[in-house]
Amino acid sequence: MPYLKAKHLTEAEKKRDEKVAKSTRNLVLINDKIKFQSEEDLENYIEENFNQILPGLVLIKRQHTINTQRCDLLCSIKSVKQPVIIELKNEEDRNLISQLTRYRKALLIEKPFPEQIDYSLPVKLIAIAPTFHEDNYTDQKASKFENDFCLWEFSIDIEQGKDIAQFNLSGKTYDIPYPIFGFPGKILNSESYSKSLPTFAWEFYFRLDQKYKKDFQGLRNKLIAQPKIKEMVSTSY
Repeated sequence: MPYLKAKHLTEAEKKRDEKVAKSTRNLVLINDKIKFQSEEDLENYIEENFNQILPGLVLIKRQHTINTQRCDLLCSIKSVKQPVIIELKNEEDRNLISQLTRYRKALLIEKPFPEQIDYSLPVKLIAIAPTFHEDNYTDQKASKFENDFCLWEFSIDIEQGKDIAQFNLSGKTYDIPYPIFGFPGKILNSESYSKSLPTFAWEFYFRLDQKYKKDFQGLRNKLIAQPKIKEMVSTSY
């Protein structure tokens, strides 16, 4: 029996792939540090847990674009509707302050969502990243909006003997229920692993002889743990 091809996917299998693509978020171990595999994974995590992590804010829109300027999270403070722009970074970015400043200017020109944002109040500019470049602090001090900036560092840890990672921000800790790739010799349990597979990979995996499945998992885990690699399936196959 030949292997499954895209044109033979059933509607149920297509929906499964869409669900897997939407729900599968990854953490990776790189240079002894755990991080989100991509900035999109970080954004997804913050959006999914927004009310828990940032309870004083209202998320108005994610990836809002104004004249080519796009902010990750456009928010407001619940109590007073003060505008808040949040930029999320999965790694250090020395141009962060100028980026937020451009977003601020675009927002004040366009003034979207006036029923949810009070533009008479100053725009709060928040950057959330695992680390900040020295230039970020220099640029902040040089900016006339210095007092409107907040630079918040986050970290990701895993407790000894546990399989779940924890997101640490502003002295509080939140669970990250994502699989972690990149641990030497670490294999996800079969249930978690099968749920993370798109239909093509799922079918291939379950056709394998049992003695090869562990090697397949190990190779796939090693590839997915690379920060520049994203698992995709060609629709033309």
